[in-house]
Amino acid sequence: SYYPTLTFEPPDTQKFRNLAIAYKALETGGNMPCIINAANEVAVDAFLNNRVGFLQMSDIIETIAAKAPIIAQPGLDDYIETDKMSRRMAGELIH
Repeated sequence: SYYPTLTFEPPDTQKFRNLAIAYKALETGGNMPCIINAANEVAVDAFLNNRVGFLQMSDIIETIAAKAPIIAQPGLDDYIETDKMSRRMAGELIH
């Protein structure tokens, strides 16, 4: 039987901006992954409801990641507040 050969290339983080944002969130740590997750969920919902364009989603996520306060060692309450704040900030960008 024949099995195709798979080849892998380094990801193009210029073309795939959300991948670059995710890498940055991992590097930053703390509550940054929570920030980008919340902003992403709001941006995707807005896109699915025709309120923003496809490329605007990355703009929204990057903006919130740059503006939201970073907590280096967040606890549960910090994550809950970060999620609420990030969603609110992303929603304000869309409206």
